[in-house]
Amino acid sequence: MDEQQKHLQSGRRLYLLKLMTSVSGGEINLDTYKFNHVFIMCGFTGCGKDTVIDGFLAKNKKYPFSKFVRTLTRPKRPGEDELLGGYFIEKDLFDHLKERGRFFFQYEKYDGDQFGYDSLHLIFLLSRGHVIMIGGGEQNLPGLVAGIKSVFSTIPITSIFVNRNKEDIIEGMVKRGGSPEQIKKRTEYIENNWTPKPQQKFDYIIWNENINQSVKEFTEIIEASLNSQPKV
Repeated sequence: MDEQQKHLQSGRRLYLLKLMTSVSGGEINLDTYKFNHVFIMCGFTGCGKDTVIDGFLAKNKKYPFSKFVRTLTRPKRPGEDELLGGYFIEKDLFDHLKERGRFFFQYEKYDGDQFGYDSLHLIFLLSRGHVIMIGGGEQNLPGLVAGIKSVFSTIPITSIFVNRNKEDIIEGMVKRGGSPEQIKKRTEYIENNWTPKPQQKFDYIIWNENINQSVKEFTEIIEASLNSQPKV
């Protein structure tokens, strides 16, 4: 990276930091600034990522937390809250945002649905506290970390992989509903790709057999990460 690129990168980071913290004046040292924490939750579709996060957020009274809401092209599920489940938009609008660099990371699932992670949304949530985000499958972890670091290079990130028995995942996906074609695609994907352990390196793994226990483990991970305790 040449000097001009370094200068532009430094200016971009400072500008984003001011947006995030609403600082209008004074000197800010990016190298010593204490950023809020980002937690990335990955796992197979149907493993219970959202359930664990929502269970934690319902009980958490200690720390300021927000759930990162993804921008996505899949239809809204019955009973799904649009502001908590996702920003559901048409594919042409998704492509428009992607072409203009709004997403620090985006991916397409095996069934054709597209998911985007909006940089401005991340900045807004970080200005309010710590952030938890659904990362999708484990293959997304490197791209997500790189994308977050492209916004704030020194931000602390903790990664968690959630898993459960293959049969339980398939049963849950069938109960979730959808068209017969969608259910078939999801079931076939789990049948062909499910593994008990991730290939990517995660900071923590939660085996989600009991939701109360999983929320308890996740809460302990939060405590350890925010208080710099050794990982268990």
